[in-house]
Amino acid sequence: MNNKADDFDIFCKLIEETITLFDELLGLELKKVDAMSENDVTLLDQYMNDEQVYLLQMRGIDYKREKMQEQLGASGLTFRQMIDQFEAPEKERLIPLYEKLSSKAAELKEAISNTKRFINLHLNSISALLEKLEGQSTYNKSGEKEQTSPPTRFTPTKA
Repeated sequence: MNNKADDFDIFCKLIEETITLFDELLGLELKKVDAMSENDVTLLDQYMNDEQVYLLQMRGIDYKREKMQEQLGASGLTFRQMIDQFEAPEKERLIPLYEKLSSKAAELKEAISNTKRFINLHLNSISALLEKLEGQSTYNKSGEKEQTSPPTRFTPTKA
């Protein structure tokens, strides 16, 4: 394997940046749930915008990581496979990074899953409320009774 010290250091720093970004995204997921539980749509919208910025940063880091893997002669290898290609001193540096990255990725995946469940719970509540309202009469401007039907756009994506 092409083992340039500078490239290896840059690669390790990119992994550390990814871990930091995962931490920030994890915190953001928790903030999104808090905003949803408080019904603060404005704050939730801000968090969604912040998330887009983080995702763009992630793309940039991932692009740099791919380039560094190419320069290290490890194109197409997973991080775990890369570790096996290095000698002892590099392996000793990569293994804890790999473990931390894997742990943070699992935490983030769980947080995103919880956020999705929370959203679906709210959608189910909205759907139940709209079903309750279905068939109730309202009055138009001229005072006549009208049957109303709720909009169907608030449908949960999963049952």
